[in-house]
Amino acid sequence: MSQPNRLIDRRLAKALVLLQALMIPVAALIAWIMKDTTAAISAALGALVCWLANAYFSWQSFRAAGARASRQVLSNMYRGLMGKFAIVIVGFILILSNVKPLIPAALFCGFILVQTMSWVAPYFSSRRQKRV
Repeated sequence: MSQPNRLIDRRLAKALVLLQALMIPVAALIAWIMKDTTAAISAALGALVCWLANAYFSWQSFRAAGARASRQVLSNMYRGLMGKFAIVIVGFILILSNVKPLIPAALFCGFILVQTMSWVAPYFSSRRQKRV
């Protein structure tokens, strides 16, 4: 018996979360090469905050699927977006107030590097699907 086609494909979300997780040590390595250990830790913390927020959003958004669960899917997406926003705000507050020494520029660069993966990954995914 064949599997029915899903309206929501979770594979791209899983690949994106994995790609973003792989970018955490990359951000730290780039910052370490460019500056020092403090920059590496700062960049890794910024990347981690972004990854946690995006992982929560993906988990929350793709819990339900199907045409009958459309209201639940929309509700989960709103809940995921609010949770993502809260994780980012609380994460930055905790890091900026508790981590000493810290390089704020490296913190935000690590965050931005991981965030750009959510813009770049769909582009590469669409190019790969065109070849197949």
